[in-house]
Amino acid sequence: MSLEDLRKAVIEKALLEAEEIVRGAQRRAESTVREAEEKKRAIIEEERRRVLSELGLEAKLAEARREARLIIARAKHEIVEELKRRTRELLESMSAERRRESLRRLLRESLEELRNCGFETTGVVIYVSPRDRSVVEELVEEMGVTATVVEDEKITGGVLVATPGAEVYVDNTYDTRLERALRSVLSEIFRAEQ
Repeated sequence: MSLEDLRKAVIEKALLEAEEIVRGAQRRAESTVREAEEKKRAIIEEERRRVLSELGLEAKLAEARREARLIIARAKHEIVEELKRRTRELLESMSAERRRESLRRLLRESLEELRNCGFETTGVVIYVSPRDRSVVEELVEEMGVTATVVEDEKITGGVLVATPGAEVYVDNTYDTRLERALRSVLSEIFRAEQ
């Protein structure tokens, strides 16, 4: 097995593991939302029965609906935080080689995006996590790109590439990609609720 085949196998395995983690989180999220919906229905039904025998039926039902919305909102928040936590753990535990390959791919995508938009990639500024600076500098040299690599404490991983005049940024940081992925996954999960 060649080094390239081994690299591809490792990357493919890592992607499959990441997909399984996301699928597992999605299943847990769906289960949590179902449980919250059941709790919501139970609260509403309990409130409805109780209120029917009392005055102020409308006020009681409104309170039950508000409480149900709060339960669902809390459940959604917990799901989002758990997904973020697990994904960040996965990103932090990446091997050095896997992280290097990830940075290479994100850097290539960013440069290609700039080219596709008609911008020069000579003299770009690449913002990275202090942890990734030396790796990105090596990648830039390997790719033959003229760039300035700048450390940014706010970046936990990935790259943010800016044109020389800072007219355009391509944000391929792990945090931004995670937020995009979460929005996509969560919109699917919570769409069933509506």
